Amino acid sequence: MSASAVQTSIKTALGALPSKFSKARSSGALYFFDSEVKDVEQDGNRFQIRVCPALQDKAKAKREADAKVGNNEQDQAEPNKSSPFEPPYVEDLFVGDLQGSQGEEGMAMLVIQYAVLPEHLLLCTKTQQPQSSPPTPHQLLLAYLTIHAASKHSTNKKKILAFYNGGEGAGASQTWRHLQCIEVPRNEGAPIEEWVEDLEVERKDKPFVNTRLPHLHLMHHLPPAKNLSSTWTDESLDKMEMSLASAMVSLLDAMYDALRRNDAGRDGGWNLLMTLDHLHLIPRSKPNFQLPGGSKLEVNSLAFAGMLLVKSNEELELLNKTTETNENGGTQGLMRVLEHCGVPRAWGEWEEAAEGTLAEPVQQQL
Repeated sequence: MSASAVQTSIKTALGALPSKFSKARSSGALYFFDSEVKDVEQDGNRFQIRVCPALQDKAKAKREADAKVGNNEQDQAEPNKSSPFEPPYVEDLFVGDLQGSQGEEGMAMLVIQYAVLPEHLLLCTKTQQPQSSPPTPHQLLLAYLTIHAASKHSTNKKKILAFYNGGEGAGASQTWRHLQCIEVPRNEGAPIEEWVEDLEVERKDKPFVNTRLPHLHLMHHLPPAKNLSSTWTDESLDKMEMSLASAMVSLLDAMYDALRRNDAGRDGGWNLLMTLDHLHLIPRSKPNFQLPGGSKLEVNSLAFAGMLLVKSNEELELLNKTTETNENGGTQGLMRVLEHCGVPRAWGEWEEAAEGTLAEPVQQQL
């Protein structure tokens, strides 16, 4: 397929998204759970906490949603298949077919069935590929083009954050490969974008460590979005795919080198974030954060973007009480959750210091 066909398929799908989401919700194919958002600032870092009580009993919330639209279990029976992301798709959840280019397999754009955020998108492979392995360069490209197309929309511009939970230990609930896309506020974006905005590095063609954070958070610059045309050519698509591939490989090399030098296994998985400006890669050590009383806070890619999800105000209170102090004298506050579920930042700083690619806040360099 040509660059034009790829771009058209993405624009068409994004154009259909609002009506598709609305129809899926009204038909009962999609379950939308109401939530409340709270912004919390700690030590100069903003977090977005989303409280969603319906997640305390998803089955009950599902029954109540079905009752509102007159559904029953027979109405929503799905074909017997290994994953909900496997074709054939539930018609009302299918948004569009993203075309591949130059012989590459495309992806299906779906709306997520259990939604906490409006118009939460999935980009799914059409054939079985493992979620525990990295996305291919072309899959990264389709996610980037989705972000880019949304930012350039003529009448409904949106800022999109894409993410990928690399394995069960990193928050993946499905083994069928899928990237996810959510809308974030156009002005400030996800909190992670604020956490990195004052960092400077000498080499923008190398991965670097965000030294503002206590855990190992690797980043790589992408080509400046402001220099990109709203219309893609075959040549510019190839260049962007090569940039994404190079960034992904460099990040993976840096991550696995850090794990190897510290005798750590790879079983914890990793989280990937994508914006128009950066790729972020975060290795994992634990899938969740223990709260008093036996409950656990599940942590996926969005947590490392500064967006945490709790099931009640009581759980939020427990989280705040648990993180406000640290008996060992280490990190306090919500950042402690990320430190606990990630790996130590120092693991990745040895090679970065040797190459001069540590990222330091601007004010520390003056």
